[in-house]
Amino acid sequence: MNAMGLQNRLLYISLIPALFLGLLALGWFTLTDIQHQQQAFMERSEAVANRLADTLSLPVAQTDTPLLDALIRRALNEQDARSIRLYNASTSEWLVSGPNPMGPAYPFAIGDTRATRLHISHASYRFLAPILAPQDIELRTANPQPIAWVESEFDYANTRVGHYQSILLNLTLLLATLFIIAGIAFYLNRAIIRPVHHMIRTVIEIREGNLESRVPTHSKGELRELEVGINAMAETIKDAYNEMQNSVEQATLDLRETLETIEIQNIELDMARRDAQRANQVKTEFLANMSHEIRTPLNGILGFARLLGRSNLTKKQADQVDTIMSSSQVLLTIINDVLDFCKIEAGKLTLDNRSSNLRVAIEEVLAMLNPASAAKNLEVVSLFYNDVPEQLIFDPLRLKQVLTNLISNAIKFTNDGSVVVRTMIEQHQGHKVTVRVSVTDTGIGLTKIQQKTLFQAFSQADSSTAREFGGTGLGLVISKRLVEQMGGDIGLESQKDKGSTFWFNIRADIAPAVQQPPKLTALVGLTVAVVEQREMSRLAFRHQFEGWGAMTFELNTPAELIAHLEQNISPRPNIAVIALAQQPTDDELCRALFKIERDLACPALVIADGSDDDISARLVEQGSQFYLTSPVRNSDLYQTVKQMITPHIDNPNAKTELQLRDLKSTIKVLAVDDNAANLKLIVTLLEDIGVAVDAAAGGEEALNKARVQAYDLIFMDIQMPTMDGLSATRQIRKIELKPQRVPIVALTAHALADEREAMLVAGMDDYLAKPIDEDQLHKTLSKWTGVTLLAPQDQTEPFEQEDQPAVRLEPMLVAEQPVDLVSGLQKANGKLGLAKDMFAMLADSLSNDQAQINLLYRQDNLTALLERIHRLHGATLYCGLPRLQMTLKHAEQLLKQDHRSGLDDALVMLNQEIESVARWVGENDVDRGFERALKVYALRLNASAKTMPTL
Repeated sequence: MNAMGLQNRLLYISLIPALFLGLLALGWFTLTDIQHQQQAFMERSEAVANRLADTLSLPVAQTDTPLLDALIRRALNEQDARSIRLYNASTSEWLVSGPNPMGPAYPFAIGDTRATRLHISHASYRFLAPILAPQDIELRTANPQPIAWVESEFDYANTRVGHYQSILLNLTLLLATLFIIAGIAFYLNRAIIRPVHHMIRTVIEIREGNLESRVPTHSKGELRELEVGINAMAETIKDAYNEMQNSVEQATLDLRETLETIEIQNIELDMARRDAQRANQVKTEFLANMSHEIRTPLNGILGFARLLGRSNLTKKQADQVDTIMSSSQVLLTIINDVLDFCKIEAGKLTLDNRSSNLRVAIEEVLAMLNPASAAKNLEVVSLFYNDVPEQLIFDPLRLKQVLTNLISNAIKFTNDGSVVVRTMIEQHQGHKVTVRVSVTDTGIGLTKIQQKTLFQAFSQADSSTAREFGGTGLGLVISKRLVEQMGGDIGLESQKDKGSTFWFNIRADIAPAVQQPPKLTALVGLTVAVVEQREMSRLAFRHQFEGWGAMTFELNTPAELIAHLEQNISPRPNIAVIALAQQPTDDELCRALFKIERDLACPALVIADGSDDDISARLVEQGSQFYLTSPVRNSDLYQTVKQMITPHIDNPNAKTELQLRDLKSTIKVLAVDDNAANLKLIVTLLEDIGVAVDAAAGGEEALNKARVQAYDLIFMDIQMPTMDGLSATRQIRKIELKPQRVPIVALTAHALADEREAMLVAGMDDYLAKPIDEDQLHKTLSKWTGVTLLAPQDQTEPFEQEDQPAVRLEPMLVAEQPVDLVSGLQKANGKLGLAKDMFAMLADSLSNDQAQINLLYRQDNLTALLERIHRLHGATLYCGLPRLQMTLKHAEQLLKQDHRSGLDDALVMLNQEIESVARWVGENDVDRGFERALKVYALRLNASAKTMPTL
């Protein structure tokens, strides 16, 4: 319909309604006429049949057969009469006139007829009328008995012919009417369409550019108004086009003149650019040459000043020589910056990438700048994260130049506080790594406006900065160009009067494995007391020692260390590292060292300020056998501590090993878990090695126990009802009974990255993943209590080891089955009774857990649902239910990450796995299954013992 033209649409609009109405009228009139004809035919036929019955009444009563025959034959002359049959009182056929009837021979039950009845077939109407006795007719007797019956058949053919004639007549009238309407429509259509075609043709010509084309105005009414409007529009378009054409010609002329002017200016600018480039090149060469020329005599001045300083000079002369050397050094630094800037501007600075140690490069810069930081009594700390590869492919000279600029600026603009250098991994892909180094100070800081111009050449925060602190303003721009050449970026974050953080990252290849430093393991299990008042330095020492596998605890002064050793408080340190933030008096330091090393038998490493030239001699005089000066290199610290503990490692009697039977009196542990099976397991494992254990089924109970009992170590579950592990840890930290920090180790099935961070923020010290095995437990105890545990004796229940028959794995022990009893037995460390108890506890509570999980999900209580699923997940870790365990883990992760889309499917799978476990428990003998599982566990244990290498 959309593709039709206007002419066809008008025809359809005019003809279709007329055709529809005509057909409707034809149908109506035809149907009405047919109904009238049919009704007339039926009434006429019925009247003839009834009249014939009345006429035959007397002859039938008199049994006058000749008269009856004559009357019947005369009745056939009636219109449409076809045949007549007369039946006597016994319903037998008496007289017949006419052909055989159309349709069934006897359509009526004659004896039951008391009134006229009708039978219609496709070609005739048949009436059966009763003939009454004359006296019944005259007296109009009620319910008279017929004395005979007459059947009259009337042919429908003439009436059907009338129907056809009516249809033909009405159809003819309809066609005639439609023909007249069509003629009128074509006439009107032509009167409307022709002017429209003229207008369309004119519009097309105007669109094609013939602005002189116009529409003939012969129409009337609205069409004429439209024709006049199109002509007026065409005239307006013509005028606008002519005006635009004139404007274009003028604009083209102006543009031609402008292009000629621009071309002349471009030639002048190109000449000026070349002159500027030549002048800049001359300037750069001049600066480079002058830098070389100035640096040569300046190096001579510095050299002879050093020689002069070694001669016998008066104090005044020595001060003057020092002034000459410091001023010359400043001038040399400025000249080096100018020379580097010239090289960068000229594009002639190339990097010398080679395998170098990143940690060493940072330590060398800190050692070089130590006098400047010591003069201001600043705390300068390097935090080199353990996951950063030390040996990389980079240019160490240029990297140290960038570090020197950033760290020296931090020291220069910081009068009080600290400067922290952090080195961390930003991205690691294959053998390539992106390392981020940040320098954070507590100095004067920068405003937003100052930060915008900081990386521009010869610029500083403001003019007063240059007057107060000196410098050329080239250091940061040189650093920016060097970092960009190393494939990285540089930036800063700063607040006025609060300090700044300058950071940069470099992309480098990791050096081959053979060039990487060996893994340092000599200090694993060592307990170190760090005596340091400054927070960041304390963090740096702890970071270093924990990276080597040692455990640290911090104290503020040597007096606190002496008190700790005298009171025999756990953990007892193997060595002490004493960092002297402020130099004590000789007598005070001597007494403290003598007390710590001689009386209390704790080797001590003293770290003193490296800017004091006499400190080494003073430490030796005061009896210190081991000492280092700050800043301490990582390798020097490791080797010195290793040297300190070497005789103790060689002598077994010097170890802090304790027999398992002695642990009960020395270590007190608190285990916290809301799941009874998990709590029972960890308590059993600890008691088996002689540790005194208190059990708490929730955070509140743990808090109450911590108020009245000091513990050496606390194992804390994370997700618990009422008070979770994080909240309990925060409360315990507030009410700790011991002067030292009690180590708290988190217990959980799995922790996301943000959850591990939350644990550390809450005050936890370590993280232990479920399911817990004995080795993990021993390592954690050794790490946080300072006690090296001897390997416990095998406490599994006895079983035959000789001539063991081949054990066939039953289907219930296969990993694909819902229950793996061998795995559960292994988690219980081979203790059959413990494994049975944990499995029974879980099986008894499984149906209730399923009902509660489904109820909480229907109520959309996701917080309670997460707690319930976490609790059940923790229980399955020790019961040998691998499929249920993985399903619960998946559901818990979805809830923690708020992934609602997959939760429906996860809950369906969870219900299926719970039902699988329930079916398994109902179909199998659990005790017999554990007996077979114990045999399999024994075979595996024996096989692993045979293949274990001899130490």
